[in-house]
Parts: sequence; structure tokens; C-alpha cells
Amino acid sequence: MFIQTATTPNEDALQFVPGVPVLGEDGGKRTTVEFTSPREGLKSPLATRLFAIDGVKGVMYGSNFVTVRKDSDYPWQLMKPDIYAAIMDHFSSGRALIREDDETKTADSMDVADHDSEIVAEIKELLESRVRPAIQEDGGDLDFVSFNEGTGVVKIRLRGACRGCSSSTVTLKHGVEGMLSYYIPEVTGVEDVGDELEAQANKEFEKLEKSLSKN
Repeated sequence: MFIQTATTPNEDALQFVPGVPVLGEDGGKRTTVEFTSPREGLKSPLATRLFAIDGVKGVMYGSNFVTVRKDSDYPWQLMKPDIYAAIMDHFSSGRALIREDDETKTADSMDVADHDSEIVAEIKELLESRVRPAIQEDGGDLDFVSFNEGTGVVKIRLRGACRGCSSSTVTLKHGVEGMLSYYIPEVTGVEDVGDELEAQANKEFEKLEKSLSKN
């Protein structure tokens, strides 16, 4: 197996392309799964091994790639050999990428729901068809979170290589926000709330741990 690497706009994130399907495509739709902590990574044998490598901060699977995010204090040249070995060993073993008893593959945030307004449906369609493909090419992805009809603000969550990237603000303001407001005048702004949602999830997990330790 020959694993290629591809740079991303984030110098602390690299795409590793093993030359075999990773997640594949769901009905022609390119899907992604992301793990942002060793605890989340327990859902996947490969992610578990990658998080065991010093410096790894996040792992995301795409249709044919694995994006690895690292701490800026760790150089790629020291980490790459272990990452190559983990990816090669996993795909050579034939093991499942996601544990069979795990429910990581939930509904896609871009799927139009029955309760979505016409504007929300249009926003999701534009994000899915015009924005997502380009972001996934760079080893990232995004989720639709919400649209406030009062303020006109669209909230999204950047993932993978886009998370923590210094150019993400430019991507949001001049890319996503500009495109959405051009086609949908009701949209006045776009905000990335990924860090906020992650912090909330960590707080809830800490509360659960404390309550369990008391019992």
C-alpha cells in the first residue's frame, strides 16, 4: 500500500490518502466522520491508534482520505512514520473502520427535514452543492447548525482540517457568507460555533463523570 499525503490550508492538518476507500460514498454523497478526542476515538480502532501518537489532536475520515490534526508543537517529520504505520496496518488488516456497535453515522446535518423552512432548505442545498465539495477536497467538512430568521445569521460547524485553521475566518466571510448572502438576501452573516459546541459537550461529559463518581 502506498499512502500519499496532501497539504491543507491548515499547516497543522494533513490528508493521508491510502489509495483505498475509507468511508466511501453514501448514495453518491461524500460523507465524513470526525473524532476530536481520544475518548471519541474509541469508536474506531484506527482513530484509537492514531490518538496514541504524541501530538495528534483530531482525526477525520472522508470518502478516500484520513485527515489528522496535530498540536503545533509537534513536527510532522517525527509523527508521519507512526501515522503511516497505523493507517497501513489498519487497512491491511481488513478490520472495520467503525466499531459495529457504534452509532457514529447519524443523520447528515445537510439533509432537508420536513420541519425546515424554505430558506433553511435553500441554505442546506447551497452548502451541500457549492461549499462542501471544496472544503472536503482540503480535508475538512462542515455541518449546518441553525439559521436565525430574526438576525439572518447562519451557524455552522467547521470540522477536520478546517478546525482551528487561521484561514477559516477568510473562508467564512469571503467564501461561505458571501455566497449565501448573494443567493439568499435574508442571510446577513455566518458564524462557526464548533468550538462552542465542543466546549458544551465536554462540560456535559464532566458533569456525568462527577455524578457517576459520587455513586
